Amino acid sequence: MEIVGNTAAEIVECIRRLVEEGQLHPEQALPPVRDLAGQLSVNRNTVALAYSRLVAAGIAVTQGRRGTVIRRLPVLLAQEGIEPGSALHDLASGNPDPACLPDPLVLLKAAGSRVTLYGEPAGTLALHEQAAAWLADAGPGRSEVTVTHGAVDAIERVLQAWLAPGDAVAVENPCFLGSLNTLKEMGHPMLGVGMDNEGMCPDALLQALEQGARAVIVTPRAQNPTGCSLSAARAACLRNILGGFPHVLVIMDDHFAALAEQPFHSIASPETRHWVVIRS
Repeated sequence: MEIVGNTAAEIVECIRRLVEEGQLHPEQALPPVRDLAGQLSVNRNTVALAYSRLVAAGIAVTQGRRGTVIRRLPVLLAQEGIEPGSALHDLASGNPDPACLPDPLVLLKAAGSRVTLYGEPAGTLALHEQAAAWLADAGPGRSEVTVTHGAVDAIERVLQAWLAPGDAVAVENPCFLGSLNTLKEMGHPMLGVGMDNEGMCPDALLQALEQGARAVIVTPRAQNPTGCSLSAARAACLRNILGGFPHVLVIMDDHFAALAEQPFHSIASPETRHWVVIRS
């Protein structure tokens, strides 16, 4: 096994190829930056840049005194559903009767839709106005509306925009599997926050924040899998706690908004700098 290259890009490509061919194995340490730079007769910064790109690409990981090592492949993540052959019926994967759904082509034609070109706004003005009205109770201050491909896509985009690799995230315990898998894939350590019938327990959230959580994901209504919703008193308590950590990103996954009978209680306070409400 020999690492070659005169530029950071060439070194990255060489190491990537060695990993794919099985010549570099998970947990195997890469040569120290100084040693590889001397071996290749390049500047140390060139090797350091190559290693940082490997880490960003998920091929390697930095482990303190061990230096930079090849990342172990992720284990099979938890999945929703049931085991084959079970007597149980999985209702989570059910679909509506197509006969009960409107024809989208007919609706689009009736609405006078047209082809959207590059450079035009994403979504119509009417859509944004309706969404803004729907999200008027989301939190304090002025907000903006973004359309995504579902809640999981929204959570992933927000985390990529605001967090750095390795930042910890406080999540409900138990938590929605989709969020767990997203955080695992993105490399964010998770700090579980205990639940009761009113939502996240305040003391547990405070502990996670004091342990360094840079973001918190909360399901304000119909939490999956417990089904509980935040009470007004509990939401106020969580707002008070989060007010002491204004740097923390607050994500409220209000996935049940269109069907919920319970009122929505925001946990974003005026002190919260970054907060997001996701509705679908």
